[in-house]
Amino acid sequence: MKRRSIKKWIIGTLLIVMVISIGSCIGVKSQINHHLGAKTEIVDASVFKTLSNPIAITNVNVLSADCSKMTDSLTVLIKDGKIQSITEGNVISNEYTVIDGTGKYLIPGLIDTHAHLKKSKNDLLLYLANGVTGIAEMFGTKQHLAWRKEAEGGTLSPKIYVATTKVGSRKGLMRKIRKWFGAQHNYTTVKKAQKAVTKYKEQGYDAIKLSSFLSPEIYHAIVKEAKKQNIPTVGHLTYDVSLDDFYDSGQTQLAHIEEITKSTMTEFGGLYTDNTEDYLKYLNENADAIAIKLKENKIVISSTVWIIESFPKQKFDLDNFIKEIELEYVNPGIVEGSRMGKGWLPGNNSYENLEIKNDPERSKEVKVFWDAYAKAIHVMARALLKHNVTIIAGTDSNGACTVPGFSLHDELTSLSNVGLNNEQVLQTATRNAGEWMQNNTGRIEVGFDADLVLLNNNPLQDINNTRKIQSVIINGNLIDRSTLDKMLESVKNANDRSRKVSIDTHL
Repeated sequence: MKRRSIKKWIIGTLLIVMVISIGSCIGVKSQINHHLGAKTEIVDASVFKTLSNPIAITNVNVLSADCSKMTDSLTVLIKDGKIQSITEGNVISNEYTVIDGTGKYLIPGLIDTHAHLKKSKNDLLLYLANGVTGIAEMFGTKQHLAWRKEAEGGTLSPKIYVATTKVGSRKGLMRKIRKWFGAQHNYTTVKKAQKAVTKYKEQGYDAIKLSSFLSPEIYHAIVKEAKKQNIPTVGHLTYDVSLDDFYDSGQTQLAHIEEITKSTMTEFGGLYTDNTEDYLKYLNENADAIAIKLKENKIVISSTVWIIESFPKQKFDLDNFIKEIELEYVNPGIVEGSRMGKGWLPGNNSYENLEIKNDPERSKEVKVFWDAYAKAIHVMARALLKHNVTIIAGTDSNGACTVPGFSLHDELTSLSNVGLNNEQVLQTATRNAGEWMQNNTGRIEVGFDADLVLLNNNPLQDINNTRKIQSVIINGNLIDRSTLDKMLESVKNANDRSRKVSIDTHL
């Protein structure tokens, strides 16, 4: 009798533990989904009407393939989603809808090479409304592969390049548990890492995304296997691999200029508040040699300059800084955060330095560090430019205070401020990006996909004119200004209806 009671007690206890565990998992998953934007009302993209091709844009200024000049008074014919011809005048048949391009400037659709869609499908509309017709998702999931397939099938969306979730080699039970909830995937043996590359290739990913936490053995095994299977390796420079080991590793892209400067900080012995000038001098002395090696090994660098420039502002003046961004368009879950992670708002921002906010002296001291951290990006960017390293525009969108779509224009402005001329800036978001993604976009040439932006002002005169959008063409279908505005308004309204926290004081 006593044994039966003990058995019942044990079974009952196990059942209670199981119920609590399941409930906890459901709660955690719910919080994560909110944080990733999955609980926001989704806008029905099918309600937005486009002008289907064939289309003729007449008397328009057209950006050259190398982005160096505008040629005026051209006619561009678009049919079957492709650029059919670019001529001085043309006899246009009745099958074409004519768009008068007088006084307008036609450029390739812009491409953001470092995006994070998370679970925010409304972001696809934000990209299009900002003239971004191509994105590279840099923490991809099967959901993003499905969205890519929908885009290929004609759903209103930019083209989507999908890299895998970040892969690492960290050990431990918590790493495995975190994987269940969407964290990076870890592979602790060479055999497992090689199998993972095969699996990702078969699933249809465009690239393998490398994390900062890879042992040299696993890092080189993944890169070697990926090269063998003809799938690019992109992303971070792992902390345990030096620049010298990286150059000829076979990794074809770095996801941030910051990856280079962080490595030089390690080589220097660390960046601290009292050695910033010495470090910047060290970087200036070594930046050219680094850029030369990157060029020799044909390594492409995604920029993400603006977000680094924002760090000092987010840390020390977030209340004012957040009013500068288009907060109303950002998925509320991402802005608000959750119990599982911080969002963007003051008091709950992962970059905000609350500990020293009310200590002026300490704040001033720490600000010296972060200003130097941002300056280092500028130093390295200028060296990359000087030695013709391929730079592609990337924003880390949905990173703290980096608004999808809008952030690419911010990035282009930052690249201009770093020292790229307007021709070079446009190359980073069009020609260079299209070539890196190995797709048929990024240039206005016969046979290329008709992913285009019609601007009211010339971006070669002022790079901020990329924001002056008259219409966007994706896969040969034209979205006019009125429809672009409706897309933005619909996302804003969906966000407003989905908020748990008011943002009125931050607008």
